[in-house]
Amino acid sequence: MNQKLLHHNIEIWGTVISIIVPAERVSHEVFVRSCKEAEFFYRDVDSKFSTFQSDSEVSLLRAEKMDISGASESVKFVWDTCFELKELTLGAFDPWAVPGGFDPSGYVKGWAAEKSLQFFLDQEVSNIQISAGGDVVVRGGLDEVTPWSIGVRHPDFAEHIAQSFDLFDGAIASSGTYERGAHIIDPRMGVPAVGSRAATVVGPDAGVADALATALIVDGRDSVNWLTHSKFLGYRFWAVDKESEAAWSYTND
Repeated sequence: MNQKLLHHNIEIWGTVISIIVPAERVSHEVFVRSCKEAEFFYRDVDSKFSTFQSDSEVSLLRAEKMDISGASESVKFVWDTCFELKELTLGAFDPWAVPGGFDPSGYVKGWAAEKSLQFFLDQEVSNIQISAGGDVVVRGGLDEVTPWSIGVRHPDFAEHIAQSFDLFDGAIASSGTYERGAHIIDPRMGVPAVGSRAATVVGPDAGVADALATALIVDGRDSVNWLTHSKFLGYRFWAVDKESEAAWSYTND
């Protein structure tokens, strides 16, 4: 099916957020207005969570110039959720075990992308895809019978799709060592992660999927120790082993 799509890109957080809706589902004016509201929200998120802005709340927390009790409600929520995910993944996801202290980037991008859906849903834009780097949230499909098809790149060949997922509603988060090298650290060992070289998580919550994709890079097949937890019901996991072409998947249903 060939559908005309409306696109809007926003450069922020060191990446590009891409917003796509089927053109026949929304007026151009409503789309532009909703995108502006979403961009204002993204910039507010950046002002609170950036580790590069010295006056952001996260930077103040990292410098011990602020206690979490004095943070805004959104920062407190992210702090508490990250702590829960740290415990649930047995430490494979740990935003505190990074140089400089607390850095929730591995959760915030997905969380913010999903939160921003509300600016569109409030305008009755119910068919939408928002992609923020390796994190994607979708609602409604392209139409009632055609899901959004999200491709995951091959870890060795950027132009090849290694796996694809069809979704009407939900989130997909991918992480890997193929673009930025060994940037993901095993928080329990303090060395580059060796579990997987590419990981994708599909589920109902984009922030959780974002964090779990990072944890999957750290633990690889050892993630079986936590991915079966009841808190992760409804999530699907796909990963490529660190030292081979072998891929594996698991669905927690």
